[in-house]
Amino acid sequence: MGGVVEIKKLRILNLHGLHLREAARIVTIAKKFSSKVHLWYKTVKVDARSILDVVLLEAPQNSEVTLTVEGPDEKEAMAAISQTFQDGGGI
Repeated sequence: MGGVVEIKKLRILNLHGLHLREAARIVTIAKKFSSKVHLWYKTVKVDARSILDVVLLEAPQNSEVTLTVEGPDEKEAMAAISQTFQDGGGI
């Protein structure tokens, strides 16, 4: 596949927002794929493979982040990371 960027909006439901534990889960999953994975919060774009970048988003509870994935395994990466948000109650 590749060439088309997969985009999905995800809501942060965790009382503490997108904090270290959840950021680590996202990074661990993102690193399993060869696609480029980014998270956007407001106007800030970060590499979802970097724990520091993800934590520095400082996305609070009830905020919405945008997940973008581009590459040969983009659909699988999108599904896996989206599932993490769902499993974590919206992280």
